[in-house]
Amino acid sequence: MKRIAGALFFGLCSATALPAAAQEITASTWFPDTYPLVKDGYQALARTLEDKSGGELTLKVYTGDSVLPPSANLSGLRDGIVDMTYHAGTYTPSELPADNVLAALGISFNDSMVLTAAVADFYLNDAQMQQMFRKQGIVFLGSYASPSYALICSTPIVSLGDIAGKKIRMPSPVHAAWAASVQAAAVNVPSSEMFTGLEKGQLDCAANSPNDLKTRSLWDVAKDVTLLDLGQYFAGWQYAMNQRTWSGLSEEKRQLLVDSISDNLVTMTTAFEQSVDDALAEAGDHGVTLHEPDADLQAALDTFIAQKVEPMALEVAARLDVEGAADLIARFNAVYAKWQGLLANVDRSDTAALQAIFKKEIYGNLDVSTYGLN
Repeated sequence: MKRIAGALFFGLCSATALPAAAQEITASTWFPDTYPLVKDGYQALARTLEDKSGGELTLKVYTGDSVLPPSANLSGLRDGIVDMTYHAGTYTPSELPADNVLAALGISFNDSMVLTAAVADFYLNDAQMQQMFRKQGIVFLGSYASPSYALICSTPIVSLGDIAGKKIRMPSPVHAAWAASVQAAAVNVPSSEMFTGLEKGQLDCAANSPNDLKTRSLWDVAKDVTLLDLGQYFAGWQYAMNQRTWSGLSEEKRQLLVDSISDNLVTMTTAFEQSVDDALAEAGDHGVTLHEPDADLQAALDTFIAQKVEPMALEVAARLDVEGAADLIARFNAVYAKWQGLLANVDRSDTAALQAIFKKEIYGNLDVSTYGLN
């Protein structure tokens, strides 16, 4: 209790409570320090803010569940326990209904840089999304998109016959529906519980990004990875702020934060993808075997995506009372297609070029004198 109380005390030291000359933003993300969204996201952003502001704007990052557990990163942000959080939107569908409609499409995407850009662009500019954030008293500032998910398993899973009856940790209801369509059993547990589930035999597989072989040491308990592209996860946000804290920052500091996040999204996403390459390259040294899916397993996924994903997103919308869902999906798909075009001929290793496009097409158009202040 003393540890938690102490963490909450420091979390309450928001940007508005410190002298104007040196403001500190408190942030919480429940991933470990080694995770790309932390190491290359929050911690890198903290260094940038301190360097560029000369110490006048700093970011204090709490990792793991020292302040907020995974399901509380929205309520904790809204209530001002911390000033900024990462949040997985599928934990709070009733509070983020439009986000959950779009997140249902994740299984059909496979380009994390395009998706990161499209989500940032859409969430910052779409009136329906902005209304959702205003209702929660938060200010959306930055997106993320995981690399493509794969099957990380304790036994080889390469065919329809192999997957039938297996217990698989799935990240979303749509993924769970696909599992059911191939006669597997979806298990709904946080990603933080994958290791224990695999270790104890409560899970046969976990559908997650393969970087977790390394960042969460899953290669100690799972020796087979099937490179079946199960799409990407992008629900919620990478960076959002409590509205009161955001409005308490000077215009100059809001601009610094926005500019820093714009550049950070590129380097973070690149590092996230690289972490997958690194983990897969090292997997053999840890006794892990990589498998390509058999044709029948791949065909089952392709058919499901083509026939079921958008109807299921509309079912999510009906359940959560999201009006105009078909138009919401169409608007988002148009923005995604726009970013496919913008990045089609860009060298993904050219960080400066990618950052310039993010700045020109997204963050350079954000007016910090008005955004998030109403």
